[in-house]
Amino acid sequence: MTPDIIADNGYVIIAINSIEYRQAQCCAYSIKSKMPTANVTLVVPDTDAVDEKYLEGFNAVVQLPFKQHTNCRQNDWQLYWCSPYTNTIALDCKTLVKEDQTTMWDYLIDHHSIAFPTSVNDIRQQQIKTKHQHHLENEYNLEVVYSGMFFFKKDAESLQHFKMADVYFQNWNQVYNEFFKAQHIPDFFEADVLHTLVANHIDAEVTTYHNVLSYVDMRYSVTVGVLGKIKNWTDNLTVWSSDTGKIKIQNYAINGTIYYHENEFLTDEIFSEQENYYYNVTK
Repeated sequence: MTPDIIADNGYVIIAINSIEYRQAQCCAYSIKSKMPTANVTLVVPDTDAVDEKYLEGFNAVVQLPFKQHTNCRQNDWQLYWCSPYTNTIALDCKTLVKEDQTTMWDYLIDHHSIAFPTSVNDIRQQQIKTKHQHHLENEYNLEVVYSGMFFFKKDAESLQHFKMADVYFQNWNQVYNEFFKAQHIPDFFEADVLHTLVANHIDAEVTTYHNVLSYVDMRYSVTVGVLGKIKNWTDNLTVWSSDTGKIKIQNYAINGTIYYHENEFLTDEIFSEQENYYYNVTK
């Protein structure tokens, strides 16, 4: 079930359909444009079902070892067993990495077995305080974590997280009902909430100095109103991109990692520019 280790350090990205394969590929392009020697693996339900056109940019493609859940992120609990790396950063497929993360890797490997960001930012790089974070902290005394990007080693400490995540992620409805009041139960599977519950219930140290894993989260920017009263941010904000890989939203350049959430963000133009920049840097 567990693949052979192919490198000490690497990124893994889960994708379960053609839309997500394309998003994951663009994420891989963005990683290698900033870190050309980085290792990136695509994680899918069935390796034979992935069109070869989606495999450029990846060092490997591996299969989910147990079962496929229809919500991509509900498969997070399987990452410990399918990552081909000793040290792994997991990324949501709807992310782009616009920074060299080499020093972040060094810090994480030296100080952590598993680590999550404890806050996320808007496009102005201002920390976002979400409603669900407020409820989880004040009503349930939980330390909230976010999971669009997180780090883990293949060791006993991180294994505890993934073993409990196995139970919680596969039974998320029952978990919500057991631990939350009715008015605080999310309407759908929410990876951030489930990872928060797991991290707190195993009582592991998962936070980092200076919150180095933090990223720009566009969905939370919308839900807390920092972008105004809008539903889909891609309908209201202007995105500028270039063939040098740069991304700018309104007047704000994205210089870190962005979790864009909306499928509509990744237009053919943006994809092509990220792809072309990847080829210019690495080929």
